[in-house]
Amino acid sequence: MISLPVIYGLAATCAALLLVYLVYALLRAEEF
Repeated sequence: MISLPVIYGLAATCAALLLVYLVYALLRAEEF
């Protein structure tokens, strides 16, 4: 069974990547 800290770590990593992607997309959208 996977431990909770591992699950929280993966969730936090995914959330951080999504936030970075959204900010990057917004910056790219403003350029055009």
